[in-house]
Amino acid sequence: MTTAFPLLRLPYLVLMPVLEQMEFMERISLSIISKRARMFVKLLKMKCKHINLTLTGNKIEMRVFFDNSKELTLDMYVNGHTRISLNYYYYIAWWPGPLSPMDYVFPIMEVTHCKSIKQLTLARVSGYGTTIPLLAKLLKIDEVIVEDTTSYSFSPESPLQNVLKIVLPVSSAVTISAYADRTYLREIFKGNFESVTLKNYWGEIMPNFDMKLSLNDLRMTNVKSLELPCTVFKVKKLNRYFKLWMKKKCNDRLEYLRVTTGRWVNIKIKPLLKGLNAVQIPIRTDKTFRSLGNIKQFNSEDSNEEITKEFDITRADGRQATIRISDYGTISFYVWPKSTNKTTNLELNQSSFTRKFSRISNFYNSCIERFK
Repeated sequence: MTTAFPLLRLPYLVLMPVLEQMEFMERISLSIISKRARMFVKLLKMKCKHINLTLTGNKIEMRVFFDNSKELTLDMYVNGHTRISLNYYYYIAWWPGPLSPMDYVFPIMEVTHCKSIKQLTLARVSGYGTTIPLLAKLLKIDEVIVEDTTSYSFSPESPLQNVLKIVLPVSSAVTISAYADRTYLREIFKGNFESVTLKNYWGEIMPNFDMKLSLNDLRMTNVKSLELPCTVFKVKKLNRYFKLWMKKKCNDRLEYLRVTTGRWVNIKIKPLLKGLNAVQIPIRTDKTFRSLGNIKQFNSEDSNEEITKEFDITRADGRQATIRISDYGTISFYVWPKSTNKTTNLELNQSSFTRKFSRISNFYNSCIERFK
């Protein structure tokens, strides 16, 4: 018969070196035992890069990504079973203990010093009600991804609606099916989100879907970054929207708009630019654009698209924007900061930095010469 070792009763100066020698998964397991254990494990400063949560079926999947390329995965089942794995190589434990699935999430967030969820994915599942206690405690979510695309999901009696009412107010970005209820999409467009992406999850093409979203829906958006899939807006509607932007009669927060219209857009340049006084400029693949605090490439190397034409338009108040057209029929609209100098929103390349440094160096040397 063995006697349990009173680990947490050790003096602090003895306990901490012991915890430091523990394996990574042993620390995680220890942190879930009690608040006292969690307090000591937290002092080890095991910081993570980010955490993702996925709700699917009767399971909550938690994935914790660390700087050392380690990945911790927890499959927490509503029936009370939880199993933990590290980098998918082996399972550490299967716990049917008294803790509910939600009781594992926040202790791990605490010991990894993570205050927000990077992605919360809502898959096509039922029984969301059991996760309400967990979701209600989340203070910040970077992005909510709604993969549940059934017509019932967006009906008033759907459990998904209760979940969205809780998570959207604390979210910065939303990715949702383009075939969601139009009234619901309108509410999301008007929300104070940083980014909204409509996505065609299953590759379906619905007849006359472009009629489901009107020009007024686009005009009333309040987001900084908006991405729309194929068949949502035609070229003539986009031209009318750009004219509203020129007159300052639409979303003034907009920084980036991306609309996929179809390959035929290249032969409809005139209807797209009609009345905008657009100026065609040389295509530069090295340009970058700052959107939502992140640096975006004008033409990503990961994309198979090729930019075919690029135009600048300028409002009466001096605000400028760039319209780019790809061979895939994608129209990208970049709004520059209120300063008319575009370089405030572009990353300086090495040559421009060298020239500036050279001028500063020459000025400094001239001052030294004067003192001599």
